[in-house]
Amino acid sequence: MPKFNNNKLIARFQDFRQKIYNCFESCSDACMDLLDALAGNTGANSIAELSLNPLFPRSYNSIYKAIKASFNTTSQEANNEVEEEKEEPNNLIRVVSELIDQPQQRPFHLLALDTTPHPRPDARTLADRGYIYQPNTIIGNKPINIGHCYSILSILPEKQTGNAAPWSIPISGERVSLDKSGVEVGGEQISSLMCDSSLPWDEKLCILVADSAYSQRSFLFEQSKHKNLVVIARVRSNRIFYQSPIIDESNKKRGCPKKYGERFNLAEVETWHEPDETTLTQQTTRCMSHFKHNPPCLASNVDEGN
Repeated sequence: MPKFNNNKLIARFQDFRQKIYNCFESCSDACMDLLDALAGNTGANSIAELSLNPLFPRSYNSIYKAIKASFNTTSQEANNEVEEEKEEPNNLIRVVSELIDQPQQRPFHLLALDTTPHPRPDARTLADRGYIYQPNTIIGNKPINIGHCYSILSILPEKQTGNAAPWSIPISGERVSLDKSGVEVGGEQISSLMCDSSLPWDEKLCILVADSAYSQRSFLFEQSKHKNLVVIARVRSNRIFYQSPIIDESNKKRGCPKKYGERFNLAEVETWHEPDETTLTQQTTRCMSHFKHNPPCLASNVDEGN
């Protein structure tokens, strides 16, 4: 177990809170109290319910003022960035990035990008509400719901020890509007992050991992403009590739040379060519190891009378 200096951690936390406090141009005290109430009451069913939290010693009117003040601060920073062409996307990202340790074992910063649904089926007056993707465990039901969708860009820092829990630190969160897709919003988040020269990962190798939705050609082309960014995305199971064409120098014909070789369809096994190299790995997760030594008990709940 690593030893921690409590006084040093407390001083670092106080410095972090002060920097967050300085990010708000108005109603800073109310904004900090709102953040404390959110951290201490994640199950609140309404905004007004947060005013009942002991960490928010104000009336419920101050909550709406704090939200309006923080929104105006973010909007004003965005407007200043457009007018003055600054490379500073958000002061909050810079404050959070200062607490992330530099990687020691791997020579790159690891980023993750994905969208998460926020169902609001009963909020009929909520603006910009639409159909969102949400997995459903019931067979036959469509995996959709009604609400908002958010694009979350996170950084995955290194583990300090082998048994330590992995951390995922969100550094950018944007709501996906109805006139945009999650891939488009995610591309804007990445571009805003990589163009900020004040962040600690500027000009350092960054690897972005994403789902198959981000393997689109348009997204990969835009991110290829960042010289220090490598994108690793899953490929859809129905994607079609083409091998490099075989060029025969002895048989020269007139016209345009051949651009594509043999067809490689991931959904058709007969189009697969022989692999150049095969690697087999075996891994046992902690959950499977637990069940191996402690098998689950299967209970029957059948009524014999029926």
